[in-house]
Amino acid sequence: MTQATSIPPSSFGFEYWLNKSVEWGQATTFESQQDVCLHLPKLQEFLKQIYGAIQHMKTTAALKSFPMIGQLLGRLCWNPFVVAHDESHQNLLECVWCLYSADPENAVEQKANDWIWNLLQSMISVDQEDRDFIRSLHYPEEEYHLKLLKNMVSSLVKQLQDDQCDRSSMFLRLPSERWRNISILCLPIITLPEVVPLVDGLLGCRDNGLDETLSTEFLETVSNCFLQTILLETDGYPKIITIIQAFTRCFVQVLLQVQTQMPLKLYFPLNQQSFVVALLTNPSDVPPEAWCRHLITTVQMLKRIVQDEKVKITTANLFENWFLLVHFGDWLNIALQQLMIADDLHEVLLWLFIFYHKPLMENQQEKQLMEEVKCVYNQLKILSTMANLKPEDVQTALFTNTVFAKRGHLKDLTSQLLVSFILFTEGGNRIAKQSLQLFTSGGVSLDGVSQLLVSTAHRLKNTKYRRAEDRMVQVTVELMQHLLLEGKCSSTMK
Repeated sequence: MTQATSIPPSSFGFEYWLNKSVEWGQATTFESQQDVCLHLPKLQEFLKQIYGAIQHMKTTAALKSFPMIGQLLGRLCWNPFVVAHDESHQNLLECVWCLYSADPENAVEQKANDWIWNLLQSMISVDQEDRDFIRSLHYPEEEYHLKLLKNMVSSLVKQLQDDQCDRSSMFLRLPSERWRNISILCLPIITLPEVVPLVDGLLGCRDNGLDETLSTEFLETVSNCFLQTILLETDGYPKIITIIQAFTRCFVQVLLQVQTQMPLKLYFPLNQQSFVVALLTNPSDVPPEAWCRHLITTVQMLKRIVQDEKVKITTANLFENWFLLVHFGDWLNIALQQLMIADDLHEVLLWLFIFYHKPLMENQQEKQLMEEVKCVYNQLKILSTMANLKPEDVQTALFTNTVFAKRGHLKDLTSQLLVSFILFTEGGNRIAKQSLQLFTSGGVSLDGVSQLLVSTAHRLKNTKYRRAEDRMVQVTVELMQHLLLEGKCSSTMK
């Protein structure tokens, strides 16, 4: 029977903790439970050391360095007194995640993956022996199960948040492979409400482009499970739109590589083919001086489709055309740029901007919103002519005692136009450092701001036609992303 004793100096040794885990078993006696509680602080320190040693190792290398690590982690995961303690549970899971391989390269790594799957399933399920033990503690079984799941999710979310916060520091960041591993690990539980924070964290990935980091299976599952509900209920959840556009880029790239002779109608059966072809045209294949003309032609097609009085447009048809537009968000990004740099207003581009964000509007509502958005746009154009523009000028013009501040549905549209103003105009570039305060003081959701920055960064990264002003846009995007990240990390630490 295990006795509660003081912790000897050798407590940092791997063999010591392996022996302890064997002695503890599943901690079903009072004495063993006492001993577990006594050793938990030192166990946490040891697990943190193990995590630090293996977090940047391949699975095979980690197993060579610590041949018994699987047995140790497995025994600790089976100990309800260890996993019931939040911090110990988190430290334990962090070590387990490190041993998972998204693309196993050999039989050892595949076997480790299978073991991790079984281990995680056992941790969030309750067998009869566990059930009897939990009841003896007078702890509701459902709450125990839910607590374990939440701990697992919070452990992964913390890793993602720490990685984002360390982006501008000297610390080593999580490699892209680890993001990919986590996106695969959450697949079996992705539809559970408790897992939403993890999905949200993964969708906020900024490492080398979203579409290059997360697994294809994750992207497909998110699209299939959340797409209709989230898009229809939230007017286009920004991070979900980001994932759709990332997936579309992958699809189009493969489609062009295959050079299939199959008609586009096979892939886009519910859309007018001329509209599909116009959107499929990669902006990087079009000279910048031809962007505006291409956009105006494309928007006129779309307007004819959705406003044709001879054809009864159903909500489903409207959604299909809007949804196709959402897939090719780079063209909207360019439309915003064209609006900011043009001497005269191209009203069709403003209509595209409104339709993208508010597709389900009656004619009268659309006309009213068009007039309101025009007012915002005109204010920004006036601001762009000011020689010594200050953030206070923008604050007063857009958010203080104005119609924009009083109309909730206009705030998000105003913020999108303001981001475009900051990115694509010389005056806007000058106030970029103070931009975060403008958005927060205006009560604007930062998700939409972040999504537009990601879209712009991706477009600039992949353009074939580099112009002198693109460098300033890129610098401004990076600055604003850094400010958003700093703000997010500061709020997390409070």
